[in-house]
Amino acid sequence: MKGYFRKRGKTWSFTLDIGKDSNGRRKQKTKGGYKTKKIAEEACAELISQLRRGEYVEPSKNTLAQYLNEWINSSVKQTLRATTLDTYRIVLEKHIIPELGQIRLSELTPIIIQNFYTKKLGEGFSNDYVRYMHSILRKSLNQAFQWQIISKNPCEHVSPPKPSGKEKPTWDIEEANRFLIHVENEKYYIPYLLAIHTGMRQGEILGLRWKDCDLIRGVIRIQQTLGRTSAGLMFQEPKTKGSKRNITCTNEVVTALKKHRAKQNQQKLLLGITYKDQDLVNCTVEGKPINPRNLIRHFHRMIDTSGGIPKVRFHDLRHTHASIMLQLGEHPKIVSERLGHSRTSITLDIYSHVIPNLQIDAAKKFGDAMKRNGTENSKS
Repeated sequence: MKGYFRKRGKTWSFTLDIGKDSNGRRKQKTKGGYKTKKIAEEACAELISQLRRGEYVEPSKNTLAQYLNEWINSSVKQTLRATTLDTYRIVLEKHIIPELGQIRLSELTPIIIQNFYTKKLGEGFSNDYVRYMHSILRKSLNQAFQWQIISKNPCEHVSPPKPSGKEKPTWDIEEANRFLIHVENEKYYIPYLLAIHTGMRQGEILGLRWKDCDLIRGVIRIQQTLGRTSAGLMFQEPKTKGSKRNITCTNEVVTALKKHRAKQNQQKLLLGITYKDQDLVNCTVEGKPINPRNLIRHFHRMIDTSGGIPKVRFHDLRHTHASIMLQLGEHPKIVSERLGHSRTSITLDIYSHVIPNLQIDAAKKFGDAMKRNGTENSKS
């Protein structure tokens, strides 16, 4: 296999036989625009190597936008939860396609992608959000590589921004208790109590059913979540395999749930057949799912009227639960299981700011133990 080189104006090009088409006719590949003959020879040699290894892929004429639309509809749509699919579509339609969509797949290079990330950071988007854009684009182009549409994934040679590394805002025990006392007679008391005492996600709390609550053993089983999609509210599978889990509850939670169920049963009797019973622990007075936006609005209003409790997001109640448990000396693996993380390392990464204090306490305990043992040995 040998290439043919020639100079066109100020640049060099090469032509290479790459096999035969379906009709048995010879197929040739010509590429040009190289500044020197040596560069053209190197490019030709790389193409020959690809052909011999069976890695050569005919450059696609499709644009990135055309490919992404096919990818999201033929592949991703079948594998993602509805809420995640909506988020993918938002990132693609608002960011990636407007900026990169008109570029041909064969012409998408690492520097183009790198400049796209730099621009997004300059527009004020966070490191974590740009990293999310990168994960979606990388995943899509990995599929293009597996489908043999491109010969390599340009995202593999791009450096996404580093994670923000910001500490998760949390409440301490005193602040968490003050808030729960403040909202004790509010309609969303149970969601707040569950978030702080169990570390459940918002969707898990709003999707929780009575049949998944074992109030005798004090165990909650996470089996479904409630999510808000473009099609409206929807029950769906938990976020990951690890998210399907059992959570042991505190006595306070069990007592509050029993009291809450009694009130809910009274409401059912009052409304009769007009009550839309979906077996939900947390629902509207008519039995319908709670709109997450209504819960969030109420949450922020409660913080504003709490008398100085720091402002956090509802999701930060989950972080509050984890941080308090770690500070109390609970093993990270147990905390990880309660949160539904797939690996303990995820828990350690997220709550790394808590670990140094734990190490100080651990070192002190170790030192005290060594001193006690040394004293006992010297006496004997």
